[in-house]
Amino acid sequence: MLKLFKEGNAEFYASEWQDESAKTPVFYNPVMKLNRDVAVWIVKQLKPKNICLGMEASGIRAVRMALEANASGITANDIGKEAFDAMKINIALNNVENSITASNKDIKSLLSEGKLYDYIDIDPFGTPVYYAENAIKSLADNGILAVTATDTSCLCGSYVKACLRKYSSKPLNNEFNKETGLRILIHSMQELGLKRGKALFPVFSHSSSHYMRAYLRCNASENALNAVKEGQGYILYCTKCLHRCVSDSPEGTCCFSQMEYAGPLWLGKLWDESLASSFELIPYIQEESKIAVPWHFDSHRLAKLAGKPALKHDMLIAGIQAKGFKASRTHFKPEGIKTDASVKDIISLL
Repeated sequence: MLKLFKEGNAEFYASEWQDESAKTPVFYNPVMKLNRDVAVWIVKQLKPKNICLGMEASGIRAVRMALEANASGITANDIGKEAFDAMKINIALNNVENSITASNKDIKSLLSEGKLYDYIDIDPFGTPVYYAENAIKSLADNGILAVTATDTSCLCGSYVKACLRKYSSKPLNNEFNKETGLRILIHSMQELGLKRGKALFPVFSHSSSHYMRAYLRCNASENALNAVKEGQGYILYCTKCLHRCVSDSPEGTCCFSQMEYAGPLWLGKLWDESLASSFELIPYIQEESKIAVPWHFDSHRLAKLAGKPALKHDMLIAGIQAKGFKASRTHFKPEGIKTDASVKDIISLL
């Protein structure tokens, strides 16, 4: 039985009873509204001409893009027959038939038909790795690949073997594990892109609720392919003094012992600064996008290490900035600080 919902500027029908484990016929997860909010915002900024939304269920993402971003040329696909039927109802309900074409195919089959898209959205349960190769094959030069990963416990280090199996990279379960997981997700997409001669650079990323999300722009030039490889590597981490550094190898010592490592992963920027400069849907991304380091710090852990009481964030950030470093809060965690200062610099300040 279908129920009428509202999100953004759209009204739409989805299954009244929602349960992920039961494979609801027309699934709608209100928790993922922010995911869709950001996707609509990205499309509004970048204005892609041909859009493929591969796992649409009710079609709400497609309808909102048409209504709120004035997008057209949208292929909204779902393999489920009931979802496909509901999608057609929702497209007509919102009067966006001229902007959206409904499709009822397996996503891999759809993405193997030879058409190139300027924006492809892969939003599955779990990992996007199984669908990404077909998506990358169908991605036009300068196009955007948008991927969601909901297997965050794997990417954040709770299940190391699973992460190695799915993403061919080792995670770290520490104070910046969400950022590390996001960088592992990006690296896995980049590796699949390199096999097809396509360099994928993140233009926007975020970690929210139970998922991670990355938007990657395609560039097929030889210089871009080389730049992707140059931007990959490892993060080394000392559990004793909290020192961390980038490396082209997983080997390193600190405090007279072997450092832990994460990687291989993407070490470069997570955001295009000009794009992030006008973004307001998630706090702190505007500020942290200007600081190009592949980690952040936990202010409480630093205070404990220094044997001092924790300072208020604004006071600590102001102190770091007064020493000539960049610093801001981060969306990755409430007690996090993004800065290019070292652990020693911050401990000295404390």
